[in-house]
Amino acid sequence: MDRFALLLAAFLGTTGLAHAQGMDADIAAFINAPGFDAIDTVPLEVELAQQWLDTDSITPGGLVGPLEKAMLIADQAIDATRTRTAIAYGEIVDEEDGAPLPYSFVEVRHYNLGQVIRAEAIGAFGEDDVADPQAFGLGEHRAWRFVFRPMMGNTAMLLDASMRIISDEEAAGDDCSGRPCLDPSAGFDDLADWAEIQGKIPTWPPLYPTQTGEISAPAFAISRLAVLGFWANAENGYYQWTGGEHPEAAQGVEPYRFIAIDRDLGQESAIDTVWRETALNDDELFAISFRQIDVAGQIALMRARETR
Repeated sequence: MDRFALLLAAFLGTTGLAHAQGMDADIAAFINAPGFDAIDTVPLEVELAQQWLDTDSITPGGLVGPLEKAMLIADQAIDATRTRTAIAYGEIVDEEDGAPLPYSFVEVRHYNLGQVIRAEAIGAFGEDDVADPQAFGLGEHRAWRFVFRPMMGNTAMLLDASMRIISDEEAAGDDCSGRPCLDPSAGFDDLADWAEIQGKIPTWPPLYPTQTGEISAPAFAISRLAVLGFWANAENGYYQWTGGEHPEAAQGVEPYRFIAIDRDLGQESAIDTVWRETALNDDELFAISFRQIDVAGQIALMRARETR
């Protein structure tokens, strides 16, 4: 090998090492954000494995995307079902053997509104006529951070995770998609000019439990909106997360994809899910949103546009 080839090999080697070190630094900064404590990912993967229904697959759960996996973990961590969830998603596309390799950076804020709703009921009817706290759902408000990447037949393998408890005082001041996080009555209706979508989303064999009582499970609601917006594919009868086109305007781990979920916050059993995509590769549109309202199994689909 001549001197030029040796120098080129050395340069490419150090460039790759520096790039890998840069990704490690991005992951470490995200996972170890102030207040977050790193978590062993093995028990989390074991918990996920217990939910997979595609057990005949070589890699059960391998087709499930990072947003669903993050939601499954957060939802299993507390017993409450009267919840409000805010998810933020960023992505860095690396390269491996000449092919793009997306790293997903996901933050989930999962709020338990059960005791807020109970307090409102006590104020309206008196404590003697209201069920005990357990009936409304127990559990802390929690924030989670996850990093996923494709690996070994998995669309989204969990690499790192961290978590922190959100105090009631902090939660009371938090914002969830332009709404107070602990206000059960603050819905999505006034956040956009919604237009109903006709038609149905394709079906596919379930990869994990898709229902919570009469309504869609949060992770499944996310997957349906992913298919609706072409961030996942189900045209062949099987679900596959793709993530869609990476936005040119996306910078580092900064989020550009936002999911908001309200579950069982009113009188009827219902789950209302909004997927808002920003940083679009579009000169006209700033953001597009898709919405699924599921009331006792009756589903409506909507969309909204935000122009520049």
